[in-house]
Amino acid sequence: MMNKKFSFILAAGLLSLTACGQEQPVAEESAEPMAEEQESTAEEPTTEEPEEEVTEEETATEEEVTEEEPAEETTEEEPAQESTPEAMSGTASELLSNGEMTSFVFNEAGEFAIFCEPHPVMQMTVIVEEGAEAMDSIEVDIADYDFSEESITVAPGTTIVWTNQDQVQHNVAFE
Repeated sequence: MMNKKFSFILAAGLLSLTACGQEQPVAEESAEPMAEEQESTAEEPTTEEPEEEVTEEETATEEEVTEEEPAEETTEEEPAQESTPEAMSGTASELLSNGEMTSFVFNEAGEFAIFCEPHPVMQMTVIVEEGAEAMDSIEVDIADYDFSEESITVAPGTTIVWTNQDQVQHNVAFE
């Protein structure tokens, strides 16, 4: 009875491997086929032709993006505004996983209350003032369920980039 179950499981395993396009020797209880199976498994990662094709496509896509960038750079301020959303009341970023970033540009003077929608106790304030030190961008980390800055004062046109350092998802939302 036990031999029949083992044979059935072995046959089902071999059939599933064959269905995946891998050629396997059909031997039941020999140590040699297991060694051959391990060798063929070890050889598989070295033949990655389909993945190379994907890499070539990705490279072509990256080249197309690179080719488009000089055309957009003819007007210096527009790409920054198009690629980075403007900070506005009622807007929010997508949820950010660990290591992901989001950014907003602060063009209008005023005070912006910022919070995390899934964790509303996480709050910070961005004050945009004429005459504040002009910077292209400022980085703020999100870690330990908190923004790394409680309050920041920036000049109009500054972009703030938030990076999630937590293992849980957060976002950046404006009241």
